[in-house]
Amino acid sequence: MLVNKHLSLVLLILFCLPLPEVWSNPVSGQDGLVDYVNILQGTDSSLQFSHGNTLPLVGMPWGMVDWSIQNGTGGWYFKPDGTIDGFRATRLPSPWLSDYGHFVLMPQSGDLRMDPQARKTIYDTNTAVLRPDYERLELKTEAITAELSGTERCGVFRLTFHEGKSGRLILNVPGKSEIKIKGRNIYGISRAIDRKNHSGIVADNFASYFVIKLDRDIIRSETFLRLETNAASPPAKPESKPSEARAFVEFNVTPSDPVLVKIGTSFISWKQAEQNLHSEEEGTFETIHERVAAVWNANLGKIEIDATEEQKNTFYSCLYRAQMFPHRLFEINAAGKQIHYSPYDGKIHDGVLYADIGIWDGFRTTFPLITLLYPSQLDEILQGFVNASQEGDGTLPEWPSPGYRLCMIGQHCAAIFADAIAKGRKGFDAAKAYESLRQSAFEPPTRGQMVREGMSYYLKLGYTPENIRYSVSTTLDYAYDDWCVAQMARMLKHPETADTLMARAQNYRKLWDSSVGFMRPKDVEGHWFGTFDEFAWGGPYAECGPWQASWFVPHDPAGLTELMGGNRLFAEKLDRLMGLPPVFHFGAYKKCVHEMAEMAALRLGQCSLNNQPSFNIPYLYAAIGQPWKTQFWTRRACAELFNSTPRGFCGDEDNGSLASWYILSSIGLYPFCPGDPAYLVTSPAFPKIIIHLPDKKTLLITSSGYSDTNVYIQKRLFNGVEDSKTWISHDDILRGGELHFEMGPVPNMNRITEEELPYSASKTK
Repeated sequence: MLVNKHLSLVLLILFCLPLPEVWSNPVSGQDGLVDYVNILQGTDSSLQFSHGNTLPLVGMPWGMVDWSIQNGTGGWYFKPDGTIDGFRATRLPSPWLSDYGHFVLMPQSGDLRMDPQARKTIYDTNTAVLRPDYERLELKTEAITAELSGTERCGVFRLTFHEGKSGRLILNVPGKSEIKIKGRNIYGISRAIDRKNHSGIVADNFASYFVIKLDRDIIRSETFLRLETNAASPPAKPESKPSEARAFVEFNVTPSDPVLVKIGTSFISWKQAEQNLHSEEEGTFETIHERVAAVWNANLGKIEIDATEEQKNTFYSCLYRAQMFPHRLFEINAAGKQIHYSPYDGKIHDGVLYADIGIWDGFRTTFPLITLLYPSQLDEILQGFVNASQEGDGTLPEWPSPGYRLCMIGQHCAAIFADAIAKGRKGFDAAKAYESLRQSAFEPPTRGQMVREGMSYYLKLGYTPENIRYSVSTTLDYAYDDWCVAQMARMLKHPETADTLMARAQNYRKLWDSSVGFMRPKDVEGHWFGTFDEFAWGGPYAECGPWQASWFVPHDPAGLTELMGGNRLFAEKLDRLMGLPPVFHFGAYKKCVHEMAEMAALRLGQCSLNNQPSFNIPYLYAAIGQPWKTQFWTRRACAELFNSTPRGFCGDEDNGSLASWYILSSIGLYPFCPGDPAYLVTSPAFPKIIIHLPDKKTLLITSSGYSDTNVYIQKRLFNGVEDSKTWISHDDILRGGELHFEMGPVPNMNRITEEELPYSASKTK
């Protein structure tokens, strides 16, 4: 009966079943935790089905540029098929967006082949080393060993030409770009930014500068401009424009003398690119790589786990993913001062700047994990966002890449700033952040501002009507954002604003339709809009349908429970959600989008844990006093939906968000409501976990009776004192000590009192 509305579930699941896995990244145990990371995790993805939509990125945590294998075009320019047509300097935060300021290098021997398809070669997947700090590929048809490491703003290659012929380096720079060759150096400007598809604001003088320095003389070189003909022009006067700058350089090589290539990048100038090289890449290939590896090992070492080798591969691959975005956009000048080019106004400013992350994706998990493990890094990122607002139109960026973009919904900078302040962070200008967020909460955006779409309706009606995209999801997001700004107002001593926004935080109630039992769109007159279909995706629901969207009230689970008729009915509806078949109707999408296909493959009912709107759903049980069900579902999800292979994620990884969900869930601490300094507690996925905290403190998480079947917490003790709350405070975690669990095979269904439940805006703890 559903044949014309959605794909056959059986055929869909068969289509989505994983193929036999042949990729691995063997652990040698010689280089520390970084050796567990497989940068191929999640890379076997496509437009139709995502196992992560990730890229194999080499570079530094939150670096300004990353380095990736390229063997295709567009957003999905890498496939784990053992081929390569170049090493790409990339900043691409998502395949759904466009890269910018990028360029491609390819070492070559033998005949000159400039075209990427013609020069594509295979590399030996059995000997390949693919880690965030170091990459080594044996390019078989070229007889070249290519080694790579990447610092914050630079890259270094060591190229061994085994046949001893003349060596060659090919360079492609897309867009209206420039290449100049001078002595042993190559200077380039990449103006590549797809303004047609960018959906954002970037200053007209945007450019990425780079300098490539070889350790030997260039004996032959040539530069080209590839022209793109406009087919729409009259044949008599064909018009063409540069679509790519190309060049190659040749040099003498011997098998015993590898070629060292150092690349510096900058958004400011060639001079600054050379300064970045001077600051970051002094020394040999080995010394540069050792510095990069040391940073990764230190960052990954913030959490130690007692686990199987595959669990460590998965865990540390995810922890690597959680540190790749956002990117630094600031640089250090010769005087040691932080400066940055601003894509918001096209000027050079003092201070820090960050870009390339979707905050709608990251506020739930990525930013809370950074807050917990790397708090000083969080401070710097948030100050970068404050600087962006001062250089832009006054609003904080919601999808900076590199400037404002119109993408996704809500204004969840409110969540990450409120969460940071609530957790005691002070290394950013909270007053300026609050000023920006308060203005956005009370004034409809002016032309050019990319926040709070439909805000004039929301201020008047208390909801966004159906003529605003994703109107139900938008209303729920704005209600939560209001609560977040209210928390900032309270903490920064603005009580009247806090009271006003706390009242508005209840606006989620306006779209609850008790007759259907879901959140539902209204028109501007206040009437329910359209024929309701509980399985229809899109339209008023962002990347989901009613079953996934209707639960997003993290600031008031008690209020949502009341709307649904109380705890018993709320829990029964959650049980039904987890037990239903993963049916979906195309709805406003009018076709099967990848999130639908991924949900169908999960075996979690209507819980689309492959995407952000469902991240909180398994934790709702703990929020209403049935934590044993949260423990069951999160342990199952961690065990079944994540691994370290190219098919290692159950959906879009999205700037660390899904990887961070796994990290937080597997250590048993989940930030259910960013802005409330607490974590819901669930069943840890490992018997022993050590979290290294600031001030040289540690939190030891241990589990007695741990096993794959003993997933239920029987008793919890914190520093020897029994604690039956469903949550633990951020302050308690920072104090350190031991969090101990006694585990068992059957649920502990002891009654949870109201005081033991997490925060709800309509109640108190």
